[in-house]
Amino acid sequence: MKIWVIIAAMLLLGACNFFRAPGKHECEKILSRDEMVDILTDIYILEAYLIEYAYFERRIRDSANYYYAGIFDRHQVDPADFEQALSCYLLDRGEMDMIHEQMLNHLSILESEAFRPSADPESEEDFPGIVPE
Repeated sequence: MKIWVIIAAMLLLGACNFFRAPGKHECEKILSRDEMVDILTDIYILEAYLIEYAYFERRIRDSANYYYAGIFDRHQVDPADFEQALSCYLLDRGEMDMIHEQMLNHLSILESEAFRPSADPESEEDFPGIVPE
């Protein structure tokens, strides 16, 4: 009887190891934390745009795949790799919390830059692509 208890305990311990999070290093092999932060930041901005614009144009969701493809192309990441990395990071709550915190910091910086008051709205600094003739 004792042998069955020992075998069951060993199987239980083995199962706990099997279902544990893969860890930061395994996820980093797919995509680094910084890459995930940048991609997720762009995805959050895209989703906000799609939600906001959906009030005016009902068919905007039809173009969502095109916009997502642009994000993955911009970051030079395969969507399957991103999905695999996201699944990996989601298994590690601490790592995902750190990614989310960095992403919120990045979004806060972008928001403060977007609403920064400018002394001269026509300056070349605000419009670097426009050169006065």
